[in-house]
Amino acid sequence: MSKITDYSFLFQDMLGRTGKNAIGSFRLSQLNSDSVQLKLRAAGIDTNSKQYKAALSVMMKNGNGMMYANVQGIKNLMSQYDADGDYSCE
Repeated sequence: MSKITDYSFLFQDMLGRTGKNAIGSFRLSQLNSDSVQLKLRAAGIDTNSKQYKAALSVMMKNGNGMMYANVQGIKNLMSQYDADGDYSCE
């Protein structure tokens, strides 16, 4: 399974632009914040679905909460699971 690695925060720190992320990534530990939840809902992700919860559990296990993710990465990982949250290797 591939991991999303986002180094943009390092470049932003060097350039003095902390807090603004050009590609829309966020830490997994920020998933419960209102702004991230709004982004997910705007992208059409149902945060109460079993598919979302299965994808997130894998991301949390692999990233320890410190990994960066973005909406498209979550959608890509969700596509590997069916509506019941079971892994489907199609």
